[in-house]
Amino acid sequence: MRGPVGELANVAAGVWGVARLTAVLGSLPVRVVDHDDPPGRHSEVQLSVAPGHHPLEVARAVRYAVAEAATTDTPAGSV
Repeated sequence: MRGPVGELANVAAGVWGVARLTAVLGSLPVRVVDHDDPPGRHSEVQLSVAPGHHPLEVARAVRYAVAEAATTDTPAGSV
């Protein structure tokens, strides 16, 4: 993946406990959809959790990291 979506994919894949990004639901592993009414952005990340990690904790960490990266100009490698 390239561009901003690729950067978010790199951020998500780099979170501790993420085994890999997946495309189980039939789309890309990371999707970003902008909305006009109300204005905003929705990011969807599909992932597999590494053995021995709690899925809810990993999902929360990914949500935080992706949200942080999506709202700043921070390069993906430094989050």
